Amino acid sequence: MVLKKLLNKQNFIRINTITLGSVLVLILIGSIVRVLGAGMGCPDWPKCFGSYIPPTSSAGLPDNYQDIFRAQRISKNERLAKTLERIGYTNLSQQITNDPAVLEEQAFDVTKAWIEYINRLVGVLIGFLVILNMFFSFSFRKESISVPVVGVGIFLLTVFQGWIGSLVVSTNLLHGFITFHMLLALFMVALLLFLNVRIKKQSVYSSKPIFWVAVITFVLFIPQIILGTEVRGTVDDLLISSIDRSDWVDRLTNSFLIHRSYSWLVLVGSVALLILARKTNELWLNKTVKLLVILVVTAMFAGIGLVRFGFPVVLQPLHLIIAVGIFSILFYLILRLRISN
Repeated sequence: MVLKKLLNKQNFIRINTITLGSVLVLILIGSIVRVLGAGMGCPDWPKCFGSYIPPTSSAGLPDNYQDIFRAQRISKNERLAKTLERIGYTNLSQQITNDPAVLEEQAFDVTKAWIEYINRLVGVLIGFLVILNMFFSFSFRKESISVPVVGVGIFLLTVFQGWIGSLVVSTNLLHGFITFHMLLALFMVALLLFLNVRIKKQSVYSSKPIFWVAVITFVLFIPQIILGTEVRGTVDDLLISSIDRSDWVDRLTNSFLIHRSYSWLVLVGSVALLILARKTNELWLNKTVKLLVILVVTAMFAGIGLVRFGFPVVLQPLHLIIAVGIFSILFYLILRLRISN
């Protein structure tokens, strides 16, 4: 009886909203972890230096702990490389086994270990929220079977994401896996947003021009995120180098130049949406598109700030979370817009 009272649509809306917000927070925390160079604060997964609670000093670690954890990662990477080669990813397989950077082992740093450990704890907490989200999604099964199906899908995606996270660690933050890890997180945000809009039964607005401009802008923004992640990978490499921050711009690849110029296309699409939205009487649409334009402009200024001021620590996670906000708003618009007859 108590279970039946708890399993209702209002509680599902609350759990779903909290889960969505928590995933966004985790993305921000993950960005901060990378900025602080703590992504390999724990060389193993899910444990940290062989323990479920990180050590407070290196005194309890064996003298050859770096060799021990390097050997563990090599063993895991060899199995991964064989799997990738079997499914046709030969280049990635060879990179995992031959790239010297993958084999580098960081010395124990108590601060970085605990930063990464907290990041993982937040991830575990969100895992429980995802389970609750799946459980409560069945309260909507009679109205739409797609809701519990997506709820189960989000849970399975979370499990898969955890495994990919372990590969990010074992491959010593290999760029390709970090990009894939980020795209999976955005896919999870999209699915949670779908459920949120679906269960709230929010009103829709039918407009062929607005719908297609939103879709085109969203499609344009996906490669922008991928390019940004690639640039971020290069910045991560520079972070552990001895190169002065003021010289980092000269070390960036063509991905940075494309990423910088590409942002104008996203801005044009956002402004086009604003012009079209102003011709309607839909208050929610106007407010949402205005916020979108503000975020796009802010992201561009944050990007300029990163270049002008030598990639300050504060601006890097800010730039990323704004990008996630742009992604979320564009997808939210698509969900609430329809093509008019």
